[in-house]
Amino acid sequence: MLAVRWQDASGTNRADWTITWTLAPEGRGTCLFLVHEGFDPDDDLQMMARKIMGSGWRTHIMDALDRVVGQL
Repeated sequence: MLAVRWQDASGTNRADWTITWTLAPEGRGTCLFLVHEGFDPDDDLQMMARKIMGSGWRTHIMDALDRVVGQL
């Protein structure tokens, strides 16, 4: 498991997010779990960021990760 946490350094944004990557055996392979948490549901900007980042994790990041792993 790898967890990364960050907060807004300026203090103007209340962002306090954690991304956790966990690997687990699955059949003859490995399953990757990704959890991105800490979004404030009452903050419209954070919810917009969550929506944008959520689709990015599922498309751009996972596709790039798949290409890298395929080259190993």
